[in-house]
Amino acid sequence: MRFYLTLLFIVFFSNQTQAAAEISIGTLFDYMPSNKTTYLKKIMNMGDSTAFIKISINEIKYDENGQPYEVPEQEAENRTLIASPSRLIIPAKGVQATRLLFLEKKDAERYFRVRFVPVQPKHNDGFDEKQIEQNSKEISAGIQLLTGYGAFLFITPENPEYSTEITEDSNGAEIKNNGNTTIILDFFEACNKRAKECSTATKYHILPGSKKRLVKNSDETYRFQLIEGDKTQSIVIGN
Repeated sequence: MRFYLTLLFIVFFSNQTQAAAEISIGTLFDYMPSNKTTYLKKIMNMGDSTAFIKISINEIKYDENGQPYEVPEQEAENRTLIASPSRLIIPAKGVQATRLLFLEKKDAERYFRVRFVPVQPKHNDGFDEKQIEQNSKEISAGIQLLTGYGAFLFITPENPEYSTEITEDSNGAEIKNNGNTTIILDFFEACNKRAKECSTATKYHILPGSKKRLVKNSDETYRFQLIEGDKTQSIVIGN
């Protein structure tokens, strides 16, 4: 059974040397609407050195046990999702954008991991040669960011269907997604009524055909915003 997604496998790191560039990709979860085949993603460089960014895209699929795995990136002519441009040169304190283009029919929900990887550019590597020359002093000094970030992109099907089933019993509750599109449990908190304390709010994604089980006890309450496309409602369980 495919389970819900958390932030745990979205961010990836490598060792950092003299890092003067500092990129931000904004949200780690992005959603391409049902009536669109493009999505604009902005990347910011909050550091004081030029950032050279390569973009790579891998589709996420799920095996028979519901475990996610990445499909190796295809050759350019066979890709389902492409980034235009796929190389970004972002000046210090600057912003650049790439447009993600989905090239196939949106008959089912699809998932992609889009990685933004700062690199030390090389000639004939897809970057603008003039920009490389202009920033040669920074590059030769080794001032670069070696931390990358990955965003998870949901491709919403053309005809989304939402059908969320919430059942409760004396031991707990179950939230099941019977639709064909991911639902979101946003600002999810587990609150102790006796101590009047709540856990840190988090976000869960429940994929089609998946479910989340909550364990009840007399002192605990769960509350969250259930998001189904453009519809949002507040839910409290164990009140």
